[in-house]
Parts: sequence; C-alpha cells; structure tokens
Amino acid sequence: MNDILIVLVLSLMGIQFGVALTASVIIHPILVKVEKTVAIEIFKPFFDKTHILVLILSIFITILALVYSIFTGNLWWVGVSLLLHLNGPYTLLFMMPINKRLMDKNVDPGSEKTAEDLKKWGKLHLVRTVLNGIIFLAFVILTVYNF
Repeated sequence: MNDILIVLVLSLMGIQFGVALTASVIIHPILVKVEKTVAIEIFKPFFDKTHILVLILSIFITILALVYSIFTGNLWWVGVSLLLHLNGPYTLLFMMPINKRLMDKNVDPGSEKTAEDLKKWGKLHLVRTVLNGIIFLAFVILTVYNF
C-alpha cells in the first residue's frame, strides 16, 4: 500500500511540475514571440485549463502524502506536500492581478500594458515552476533515502 502511495504522489507531483515547466519553457516564450492578439488567444484557454488542474493536483498530492504520513508515521511527506500550497498566496498576491487583466474579456491585445503583463507573467510563473521542481525533487529524495 505504501509503495502505491509513493508512486501516486511522485506521479502526480511529476505531472504538476511538468505543467509548470511547460508553461515556463514552452508556453511563455511563445506568448512573448507571437502577435499579442494570438498570445491572448493562447493564454486564455491555457490558463482556464491549467489553473484548475494544478489546484486539483495539489489537493490530491496533499491528501495522498497525508495518508502516507499516517500509515508510516513519517511527517516529512505531508510537510513537503504542504509547501505546494505556498503557490496559492503567491498567486493571489502577485499573479492574480495580471491574470485578471489578461483574462478580461475587454483586454486590449495591442496595448503596451498587455505586452508588459505577458512578460511579467512569465517571470512570476518561473517562481512557481522552481517551487514545484524543488518539491518534486524533495519527494524523490524522500523516496530514495527512505525518509
């Protein structure tokens, strides 16, 4: 049972990190390179799909890590999973104003503010990507060294 929980936590965290990494190294460079009208057309559906997926993954990862911690008495797993939830306040404080402007139905794709927001979004999202990578690596270390 414990092995199944570890595989699930690692798999789901790998997916979460993969989504974040894709946003930072694939999607964002495309957004700043294409015409701003196209960038907004790409950003909106990408944001709609990924923000819900990431929230659901975070919840499942934490629940699975909690169950693992209860079964094994190893609180490191739930502790590391709780770090995922630092993304929430970070997003609300720093990214949400930009997300709202970019998602607004009246956003002006040709404005300088939109271009600036798209660039800034990528830099802010990189922080989330690094955090997800550190958490994924922490779970791998916990697995390898049997913490």
